[in-house]
Amino acid sequence: MVLMYEVTGYDRQTGRLAVSYGVPKQKMALVKKIAGVAWPDDGFGSYPLGSDQISKIAKTLKTEIEQEKFDFYLEPYDQEEVRSIFSRTRQQPV
Repeated sequence: MVLMYEVTGYDRQTGRLAVSYGVPKQKMALVKKIAGVAWPDDGFGSYPLGSDQISKIAKTLKTEIEQEKFDFYLEPYDQEEVRSIFSRTRQQPV
């Protein structure tokens, strides 16, 4: 399992995932620290993020993150599983 993280934003009105920002490996430790992820991290948490945390993470990721419409979380995912799903869904030449 290769654990990666993304900052996910859920629409406050619908509760649906609306935006996500991938966290590069070289920024992961700092983003996890900003989010308050405890060590050791088991990879099963979804960490709610406040506006101060989002501002710091946006600066770390060098991107703008619109906070007005979304509730944000730092969420893990298994990079190997994602790769496996994509490789299975790719169309094979006939």
